[in-house]
Amino acid sequence: MIYKLMDGTRVRVVPLRGEAEGTYEFETYRFTPAPEALRVTDSVEYLSGADAEERIAALRIADAIRFGRVFGGGTQLAHTGRPSRLPFRAAVVAASVATVAAMGVVVHFDPQAPNGPSLSDVVTAPVVTPTPGTPQPYRPTPRPSTHTTREGKREALTRHIVTQSTKPATRRPIAKAPADIRISFYRNCTGNPQPCIDAGSLTFYAGRILAGHNYMGYQWLSRVPVGRTVRVISGPMAGTYRVYGHLAIGRQGGSIPAFAGSPDLVLQSCEGRGTGFSLLHRV
Repeated sequence: MIYKLMDGTRVRVVPLRGEAEGTYEFETYRFTPAPEALRVTDSVEYLSGADAEERIAALRIADAIRFGRVFGGGTQLAHTGRPSRLPFRAAVVAASVATVAAMGVVVHFDPQAPNGPSLSDVVTAPVVTPTPGTPQPYRPTPRPSTHTTREGKREALTRHIVTQSTKPATRRPIAKAPADIRISFYRNCTGNPQPCIDAGSLTFYAGRILAGHNYMGYQWLSRVPVGRTVRVISGPMAGTYRVYGHLAIGRQGGSIPAFAGSPDLVLQSCEGRGTGFSLLHRV
């Protein structure tokens, strides 16, 4: 795991094999200002037991504080699943209730209003008879009914026996990530990412997350295999990354979860009723 601190220092924590149980190597290093320069190691420590656990807990807290200060305001997780129909159904129910209430209103007549004409005041209309030679309206010729009756002998019904197919059902394949992943375009919608995601765009928000709807072609984002290289061609996240782990939560929306290992890039898409993430470090 790699933890980042506010001053730019990074601490790489590696469990040692073959040593006493719970022994870790803590390598503290930093990068020089030039992007092409190699990293410079400041110190290497070896801790075990309670000392190692306390050091790891402190690094987690420091990394979380750094992330909150750098990417403050982007704490809400965007929805990348299908929109819920509950608001639409609630609106239909409310409109139905309002219609029924309106139909139940009793109309009161004004007793001082003038009376309308009675039937005795209406003059009977004269009867008009057609003159000879006037064409008559078209009247279709009645046809015999085609409906069957119960009279006579009925034909025997043919019995069809349906047998179960021996061919196995075709399962829907699980979405797989492309072999060569090159992300050349995405929209930067840090302030309000949801409209950009709903429009079908791969969307950048919260300082390090690229998200897209699973039903708009981005279902593979949360299932990129560990070790796969991802290249971002342009934009604020331009660079080369490698997947080191995944995370899945049982909800859509809400606050952004804590990512173990302090990823430099996170790929997000929904999985069923939950949300999945691929976690990547910059190479």
